[in-house]
Amino acid sequence: MTGKPDIPGGVERRRHKRYRVKEGALAFLGTVPGSISDISEGGLAVHYVVFEKQPGEDLQLDIFFGRDDFYLTDLPGRKVSEADSTPGATFSRIRVRRMGVQFGELTSEQKSRLRYFILHNTLGVA
Repeated sequence: MTGKPDIPGGVERRRHKRYRVKEGALAFLGTVPGSISDISEGGLAVHYVVFEKQPGEDLQLDIFFGRDDFYLTDLPGRKVSEADSTPGATFSRIRVRRMGVQFGELTSEQKSRLRYFILHNTLGVA
């Protein structure tokens, strides 16, 4: 780990490179759908609209990308960060949140499919 001046506390905690995801990739946080903004072999960030039901701390994730007919189910994960990301939040009736999720223990097949997704459905390092 190396110190980074633009990161609070000066220490980068991520072990995996994050990649920006092509538009249209979805994650289902349990039953709550969201748009994936970036992903790594260790986790992902997703934007979701806040309704009555919100994702919990421990999650079962599904990743879906229709353009590639890609569907990866039952990824274990846990929420590691969450923040409002609604532009103009003061005036909007729709609340959007950004959640950072760390993957739990993945099977070898899940790891392989996740690598496939990163290789074929991302735009480069975030």
